[in-house]
Amino acid sequence: MSKQSQSRRYEESYAILEKITESLNKDEVGIDDLVEKTREALDAARTCMEILNKQKGEFKKLETEFSQLLQQSSAPGESRPEEESNNANEDEENIGEGDPF
Repeated sequence: MSKQSQSRRYEESYAILEKITESLNKDEVGIDDLVEKTREALDAARTCMEILNKQKGEFKKLETEFSQLLQQSSAPGESRPEEESNNANEDEENIGEGDPF
């Protein structure tokens, strides 16, 4: 399933939950429809949770990849860009340190 269709499914399911909740809060759902609306809400909630859990797994993978990338960029013997700029600033401050001007 594409991320766009997954997003659409989430949005549609969430909208169903909102609509049912609003109907329940306004006492628009009669006792005859209560079980059906509850079943519909449960299906929509299940869809939302499945999509969120899948996304959570994807974010964890991305977090791991990002951490590995950061570790590789700060390997011993290699300076990070921020360290290089700090060293350049120190060199600039030391220029002409003994000069009276």
